[in-house]
Amino acid sequence: MKPSASPVLYHIYLRSFFDSDGDGVGDLQGVIAKLDYLQWLGVDGILLSPVFESPLSDFGYDITNLRGLNPEYGDMATFVRLVKEAKSRGLAVMLDFVANHTSTQHPWFLESCKGANAAKADWYVWAPARADGTPPNNWLTIFGESAWRWHPTRGEYYLHNTLSNQPDLNYRNPDVIRELLKSVRFWLDTGVDGLRLDSVNLFLHDDRLRNNPPRHLGWQDEARSDPYRYQSQRYNISRPENIHLLKQLRVIADGYDSKKWLLGSLSDPSPYAVIDRYTSEGDALDAANVFESLSLCCNVSQVGEQLSAFSSAVHPGIGCWSMGNHDIARTVSRWQDANNQPEAAKLLLTMLLSLQGVISLYQGEELGLPEASVPPAQRRDLFGKQVIANYVGRDGCRTPMPWQSDAPNLGFSEGSPWLPADQNHVRYAVDQQQKEGASVLHFTRNMLRWRKTYPALEHGSCRVLAFNASLMVLERHFTSPEGSQTLIIALNASNQDATIRLNLPASATSVPVPHMKAGEPSPSGALLLAPWQVWVGELHTP
Repeated sequence: MKPSASPVLYHIYLRSFFDSDGDGVGDLQGVIAKLDYLQWLGVDGILLSPVFESPLSDFGYDITNLRGLNPEYGDMATFVRLVKEAKSRGLAVMLDFVANHTSTQHPWFLESCKGANAAKADWYVWAPARADGTPPNNWLTIFGESAWRWHPTRGEYYLHNTLSNQPDLNYRNPDVIRELLKSVRFWLDTGVDGLRLDSVNLFLHDDRLRNNPPRHLGWQDEARSDPYRYQSQRYNISRPENIHLLKQLRVIADGYDSKKWLLGSLSDPSPYAVIDRYTSEGDALDAANVFESLSLCCNVSQVGEQLSAFSSAVHPGIGCWSMGNHDIARTVSRWQDANNQPEAAKLLLTMLLSLQGVISLYQGEELGLPEASVPPAQRRDLFGKQVIANYVGRDGCRTPMPWQSDAPNLGFSEGSPWLPADQNHVRYAVDQQQKEGASVLHFTRNMLRWRKTYPALEHGSCRVLAFNASLMVLERHFTSPEGSQTLIIALNASNQDATIRLNLPASATSVPVPHMKAGEPSPSGALLLAPWQVWVGELHTP
């Protein structure tokens, strides 16, 4: 990966990116076929969704072989060729690496289920029922269900912090740790530039299986729809000993001649304190992201609160920021007042690309792609049906990438795709937007290049100066032996004109932003911003 402290990764949801063989499922060869597009776009690398062997009940997060590829996606020779071809174009390759749990169909789990004397009896977290037959303790999954599932053959409960078909591995067992380290080495040896560790704060649990205490008062109203929030997750997640396992992974990553990145994804009631522990010392993760942060935000106030909380808690670690992903509704459809407008898409991309840290750009965001409508009979996401009432699932952000407006399935596949291509995406197709100089696609490409011209954006610190329901002001600052640079970024994420008052020195000058027209501050510092517009100024020091 490039030496920037703020690389931009293009997050590929492999099943829906590009199908090279007509079976309706995106594949590794399909990624190879589109590497020129990604190079043209100007990202620093790609982040691949899980590629491992899996029964696909959770589309790759339920794994049966952490060192084997799902044959739908391709073979190892194709994967190695993808890494080589990407690097020849200056693109890094990162893998979404699922190590906290496996599928219940994994051979390890099938062996572990046989009983306490089985060869892999303690490779998973097992515990007997309490005297009344209920689960060992009160731990809940992040979905509000009991984190324990009874297994009749074993005659015990097993722990699952996520879905019940994804049992947690027991990282208090040295044999399990050795298998994890072997798997990490296996993939880093293929030439990938690093791993994104899924559920990175769930690897270890309290060895005494103590009950979680109730949370402080004030959460009851919110917990009516989310019982997980009744508890203080003291014993089941983010255990202090978790850092020791991450340090072992860091030692492996640092043993390679070229830089290997370790990113983390986590969920915790106090997420930024956890990120601080995992990133600030330089001996565990390079950066981490939080699902509950920007990906769930719908207005600037929420973004400002998250960024302020991050900067207060994390010193000097960096975040991994994204506005969208394969688990949440498309940003321009989710965002307050955006209404899928191209100008809103451009402003939201500008806000994301103005942040410090690793940036994850989810496929289709460069097109301003809105949430797709998937007919009930064609929905594939069981998660939505099982966990959340009246939730249509995550299919709407996972539909095929629209490559060609006049081709079957919008150019994604010559066969019947695993999810239908939304015909409302015709006007967002890559081929259409490449013809239009003012498109969201060209805007994204220009912004990625513009961003690299300013050291403050590539390497500098980030501070939130002010925000309200629709306005935000950021400061990016960088100091080097050659000098310093400070940028002030003011954004209006609303459908209304807005005036913001900036306290700027007389030496401040406006910085042109590609395809964005903004006024100049008045002598009093008042700046009028049109809807979905940004103004950038540079402060000059003697």
